[in-house]
Formats: sequence, structure tokens, C-alpha cells
Amino acid sequence: MITFHRLISSRRKITIALSVFSLISTGIIAGVFIKNRYLSQYPVKLITSIHQNASLAIGNVHQVSTREGIKEWILDARSAHVVDESKQLMLEDVTVVYFLKNGEEVRLTASRGVLKTETNDIEVTGQVILTYSNFTLETEQMNYDHNRRVLFSATPVKIMGDAASLIADSMKYDLTANQTWFQRNVEVLLCENPI
Repeated sequence: MITFHRLISSRRKITIALSVFSLISTGIIAGVFIKNRYLSQYPVKLITSIHQNASLAIGNVHQVSTREGIKEWILDARSAHVVDESKQLMLEDVTVVYFLKNGEEVRLTASRGVLKTETNDIEVTGQVILTYSNFTLETEQMNYDHNRRVLFSATPVKIMGDAASLIADSMKYDLTANQTWFQRNVEVLLCENPI
């Protein structure tokens, strides 16, 4: 009689253990399914290729640079690869907004960029577009010197505005003084009746 009772008790323990195991397994499977379903509806941009020397890949980068409590620029990028040896962030789909003393903004976009983490200097390449007020500048490469707050390009630039367009071989834009210099082969086309 005692053996029969122990056998029933052992079966009950096994049944309870299997039931608990089944519930936990079902919960884990359901959790994985729900998570994958959620991610498929809101896909995370995966970094498809990681730079060979990169020690870390980051998606959706956002950095704000301030000096003496004043916001100087905001950088956003779709992805970044951290390269420790050169202390650089290799950026993709870059947007930088520079803030001027008069409260206006200068917006820079480019396909690729490099942020030097020790100096905050920036170099951008590929379909570079700089917009300020009603002017748009296009070029293939541009640099930002953080200490001097100067944007400059050694590649040909084209500027379009409401009343004029300009081309030049190189340019420099001092964000602090809000002044721009153009060099070599500068051509200006003035519109007689701007729209």
C-alpha cells in the first residue's frame, strides 16, 4: 500500500514538473515570437558592414557640442564606426546643424563623415549640401575646424540663392564672424529679377 501511494506521489511530482516546464517553454517561445513580430514591424537599421579597424559600431548617433555653456553644433548620423587607434568616428548619412551668434542655423548634410573625437574637427564627403537662409552650397568635400569655428572646402563649390549663383574652386566660412571667402576661378551670376 505504501509503495502504491509513493508511486502516485512520484507521478504527480513528475506531472507537475512537466507542466511547469511546458508553461515556461511556451512562455519563452511566445516571448521570442512577440519580440520578433514587434521588430519586424519596426525594423532597426542594422549596420551592414563594419569597418575593418572598428572596435564598435553604433546606430543612430546624436552628439551635441557646447563651449562655455553655449551650444555650437549638433551632429546626427545614421551609423558610426569607432576607430580607437585614430580616435575617430566614421559616420554615414551625416547632418550637422551649426548655431550662429545671431540665432540662425547653418545646416550641413553629407553621405559620409569623420568626427575626430579629440578635437571635434569634422570632415564630410559625398553630396555635401550646406544651407543657410536662402542660400544652398553644394560640393563633394568639406571640413570643419572646431577651434576656429570655420568651415572650408578645397573642392569646387556651387552656391545658389534667390538673386545670384556663384561657383569657385574653394571656400572658407567663418561661423563666428558669419563671413565667407571664395578663392580661385570665382564666377558670379546675378539675377536681374529675383523671384
